[in-house]
Parts: sequence; C-alpha cells; structure tokens
Amino acid sequence: MQKLHLVNSGYLTNAAMLLFAKDPQDFQQGAYIKIGYFASDADLLYQDEIHGSLLEQVDKAIEVIYLKYMKAKISYEGIQRVERYFVPEAALREALLNAVCHKQYESCIPVQVSVYEDRLYVANVGVLPETWTLHNLLGKHESRPYNPNLATVLYYAGFIESWGRGIEKIHTACRADGLPEPEFTVHPGDIMIQFTAPKDRVVRVNEKVNEKVNDSLDEKDQGILDLLSVDPGYTVTQLSNELGFSRKTIAAHMRKLKAEHIIERVGSDRKGYWRISKKPGIHQ
Repeated sequence: MQKLHLVNSGYLTNAAMLLFAKDPQDFQQGAYIKIGYFASDADLLYQDEIHGSLLEQVDKAIEVIYLKYMKAKISYEGIQRVERYFVPEAALREALLNAVCHKQYESCIPVQVSVYEDRLYVANVGVLPETWTLHNLLGKHESRPYNPNLATVLYYAGFIESWGRGIEKIHTACRADGLPEPEFTVHPGDIMIQFTAPKDRVVRVNEKVNEKVNDSLDEKDQGILDLLSVDPGYTVTQLSNELGFSRKTIAAHMRKLKAEHIIERVGSDRKGYWRISKKPGIHQ
C-alpha cells in the first residue's frame, strides 16, 4: 500500500478502500455501478447493482450488460455465427473506467448505465478540470484525473494509460466497428456519454415475426419463431428455458414447423442455425 501511495500518516486512504475493499459501499455510499433497462425514459423494466472493489466492478458490469441488457445483431457468414453489438466492448470498458476513475465519490451517487434497445448512456457525477470545456475534453489533452491515486493504481494494473487518450480510444473503437461516434454531454454536476445504435444494429426483441398467423400455429409456435427471429442460433434447450416449456414440447413444435416448411436447419446440429423460410399464413 505504501508503494502505491495509498497510506497517509499510517492510515489507509479512501482510494485504498475503494480499490481493495470487498465492498466499498460498506464505507462509502454510492461506490458501485447501477444498471437499468428502460423501455422509455419513464419506464424502467429492471435493474442491477454491481458491487465489489473498483478493480472488479468494471469487468462485472460489462459481463452483466452484454449477457442481460444488450442484444446482439446476429448474422452468419457461411455457417459462422457473428454477433455485433451497437457498443463495442473496448469502447464500453473505456467509458466505465473513465467514469469510476473520475467520479466525485463524495457525491454518494453511483455510476449509472441506462440501456435502451437503441442507445446506451454512461453517466457519472463529475466535473471537468478548471477552465476546460467540452472542446478540451474531446480534443488532444493532457491527463488530469480527478482522483489521481485511483488513476495511478488503475494504470499500474494495466486498465488505463496515463496520456489522456481515453476519449480517443472510445472513438477509435466505434469507428473500427462501423458505428457512429458517441456524444458527450457536460452538465454542471455530471458528465454523460451516449452510444446510439444505427438502424442495422437495433434488435427489437418484442417484434413479432409475422403479423398474420396461420390457424395451425399456436402460441408456442409463435414464441419459437419470435425467438429465432432474434437469434437463429437458439438450441432446443435454450428455447425451452426462454419459453418455460419442456425440451420434449419444444422439440415437437420444432418438428411441426419444419414439416410445414416454416423453418429449416442450415448446417449441422451442433454448429448450424435455423432459418425462417416461410411466413406463417402464406401458402406456397
């Protein structure tokens, strides 16, 4: 701790507590990351809190965001499944690291990640260095962390660098993935970054595959088609877990859909995927 300059007059500093305590929230209110999924600005559907040391929180948050909150646009190159999110992991990681590194912890307000189907916000209570404007933040600038002790340890751990290139790294990651650059907003008491999905990366999980449904198809059939339209790589087990029916029931309905030429299997059972080949209600 002394070598990391996290001891002052024989006592551990607040930075030491934030970086290495099992749960800094026990000592400092708001020392966590809060994630919420919104159907609209006024409609919060579900949320999570990510606790643990600052050295752990970013990785934990990224795992939860990609597994639970964001849907990948699925495509196939041959039989190779390709997943594309509208926020590159490198960009999100840098945004979260910037947030936990520069946050004003005395505010007792957590870093907040708001996820929508077509956009994502990362917001933290913080201020720009004195005399800085948004132009300074987005341009070439020196490294001036609000919490230098936190920044030093995160640098030694290999999480960040010490040249003030975090914003440029976010932009570079987005450009490399063919995505629009994020927007930064500086309010009097907080700083927010907004990632926006282009139309070809938006996954509308509540969309129905078809407006017209054949009389021979029931709710289970339609549920399977809805899920396969989002992710053609779903297995029978995964469909069973998502829909709450037994594997035997799902397998029977899959055979029915195949027999009616509504879906077809492309590739092997292990590495292939399902193609919706005919819209229900349309007879060929």
